[in-house]
Amino acid sequence: MNGENPTPVPDPFEKAAVLDAHSLRGLAHPLRLRVYQFLQAAPATGKKVSAELGISSASASYHLRQLETYGFIEEDPALGTARERWWRVLHKGFRMPGHLDTEAPELSTALRHALAARWSERMAAAVDLWASQPEGWREAQFMADRVLHLNLEQMERLRAELSETLARYAHEGDPEGRAVNVQLAAFPFPETDREPFGRTDAPPGPGKGAA
Repeated sequence: MNGENPTPVPDPFEKAAVLDAHSLRGLAHPLRLRVYQFLQAAPATGKKVSAELGISSASASYHLRQLETYGFIEEDPALGTARERWWRVLHKGFRMPGHLDTEAPELSTALRHALAARWSERMAAAVDLWASQPEGWREAQFMADRVLHLNLEQMERLRAELSETLARYAHEGDPEGRAVNVQLAAFPFPETDREPFGRTDAPPGPGKGAA
């Protein structure tokens, strides 16, 4: 320990779009969100979007135009031709400020449903491949679910600590490593469900790929 303050971790969402009540409408659609997330990887034409996402050309064109209208994407003149339009994102991801849950609750709920559905699709695909992952990766992957009893201050601290950990790994990650999807959510236990008691999982560790 040298007593020096640790170097601040760069904010991975520094270049993200900050949603407002207007732009929120542009993403609050499951398919449009998928198109936007697909373009996050690299610019693409409507034809490529259609083929990769398994949607019609007309649907791809419509959602691309909507994303352009709401300020999420633009044409890439360096790649475009007289016959093909290439599209690129204007931001890296997006932030949804908490005040939108009161200003536009229906739209914010629709976007969260779209995100939850996308997370579920990725989780299901990962589970299908779980047992066939190469040695090492098979043991390192994990699933965990736990019910905690927290007050508001503890909940806020948990969010800050987990967000800091994710930001650090995003900054320190290996460019040559595999893409790893980390899904993170914490919320008051739904009142519609019976609240369980005690732990609902086993902590990941050697030989414990899932709870």
